[in-house]
Amino acid sequence: MVPGMCGRRINFLRPMNYFIFNTGGDWDSTTLYNNGQEFLANQLYIKLETSRDYDGRPMRGGLRNGGDASAYAVSQDDSVGQYAIFPGKIDLEVPTHKVTIENTSPMFAIEFTRVWLDSVEVTEQVTDIEVNVDAVNNQVSGYITVYKPHFLGADEVATYNLLGN
Repeated sequence: MVPGMCGRRINFLRPMNYFIFNTGGDWDSTTLYNNGQEFLANQLYIKLETSRDYDGRPMRGGLRNGGDASAYAVSQDDSVGQYAIFPGKIDLEVPTHKVTIENTSPMFAIEFTRVWLDSVEVTEQVTDIEVNVDAVNNQVSGYITVYKPHFLGADEVATYNLLGN
């Protein structure tokens, strides 16, 4: 038992998830795997939002400032329900970008999350990630937003479209 966990048992030796989401841009080319096995899902949902300044604007520091996250896949098998992606890793391979999100904390503490965009670590620049692939309702959307500080000149916030319009 972990102190402060109110009787919840956590298996620290459980293998971590390694999800790979891949799409060529249409339903027929879209796959989701977990630890090498195809994971038949109705929905893949990831939302990560880092802390903001007093005016609600993104700020320098990314995940170092904390934040909130939710990440799960809904299996086609109704008995499973929502399946947590973390602790573990997910690769989002879309036609224009590759995003990798990793969190090795057994209790999914946000401070242990790391993010890469096209093989470049952006953990301290990321402000938002949202991916919603909902096969049942035929809805697909996804983006990643990064904060780009500049030594001289104004800082900028760049949003990269991953899925949808």
